[in-house]
This record gives sequence, C-alpha cells and structure tokens, in this order.
Amino acid sequence: MDEVADHIHEEVIMQIGAIPYEPRHTKYFRYVSYQENLTYFQKASLIVGHCGIGTILNALKFQKPIIVVPRRIKYGELNRDDHQMEIAKVLEERGDKNIYIVYEENQLEEKIMEVLKRKEIAQFENREREDLIRKIKEFIETFQG
Repeated sequence: MDEVADHIHEEVIMQIGAIPYEPRHTKYFRYVSYQENLTYFQKASLIVGHCGIGTILNALKFQKPIIVVPRRIKYGELNRDDHQMEIAKVLEERGDKNIYIVYEENQLEEKIMEVLKRKEIAQFENREREDLIRKIKEFIETFQG
C-alpha cells in the first residue's frame, strides 16, 4: 500500500501495527483506540484492509467503499487456516457494490484506481442531479411568484 500511495492523488493513512516496516509515502500509526479507529473510517473516502469481519463491518457502517485483501497462510500471514479467503469468496458471491476483493498484491493499485474513478463519476452524477433539481425548483418558483 505504501508504494501504491506514491501513485495516487489521495491522502493515505495506514495502520501498520507491530510490523518493523515504516511507510515512506504515507502517514501512518501503529495502534489507536477503537473510537479513534472509527473516526478514521468515518473520514475515509476509501478503505483498504485485510478481510477481517470488524474491518468490513466498520466500512459498511459508514457506507464507505472497501477493498479487502485477504490474509493468507501461503504468505505466512495466518497460522491456522485461510478463513479470510473463505470470507472473501462469500463477499464476492454476494456482489456488494461497495466491497471489492483483491487476492494478489499486484492487483491492488489497479483496483484502487478503478474504485476512485467510480467514486468520482458517482459524485459528478450526484452534482448534476442536484443541479437539475435546483433548476427545476427555480423554474417552478418563477410561476408561483
């Protein structure tokens, strides 16, 4: 994510936990309280995280798009089973429009760009819709006055 952050035009803030790596292209923190964590979720325009249920539920709670990258045994990220892969597959089958799955690290940047572009298009369409509604209201008001 640190390398991807260097290529996008969004502020990126990472929670890195206890890993020794320190990001060079983003702001980061190791741990925060649950309340502080929720504040980050609330302010985010996009969330990228592992495929943990808490992460997903917090993104859904604040209606934020989320890209999940399941942790995997083959990369030494989990030590018992690949339950996050199972969760990801169920989410993918559901087809939720705000949940995106990335199975391999090299797919992450492309998916982030795709989601940000979709978000940008949706915001543009909303502005156009709001502008049209405003114009219609103004038009109607000219006949009521």
